[in-house]
Amino acid sequence: MIAFIKNLLRRKPVKTDALLYKADDDYRMQNAQFVSFLQQSGFRKRQLNRHEKTKRLKKIVAVAAIWIFLLGFTWVAIESAQALDIF
Repeated sequence: MIAFIKNLLRRKPVKTDALLYKADDDYRMQNAQFVSFLQQSGFRKRQLNRHEKTKRLKKIVAVAAIWIFLLGFTWVAIESAQALDIF
């Protein structure tokens, strides 16, 4: 049990990927080719555009929900004031 605890305390909290720290040029070349392929296919541009559209839609829905809530609250307040005025 003590050995297990010592091992936990000695271990790095975040494990790093061994491929990120390779010194070989082979790995760098494969990574560069993959990045080049992504740039040519337009992958990053499409994903960012979809992300921006999603953010914009969420903002519109949130603003619409706030306006609906405020209008509903105002309507209830006006109706309550009219009801109290009658009685």
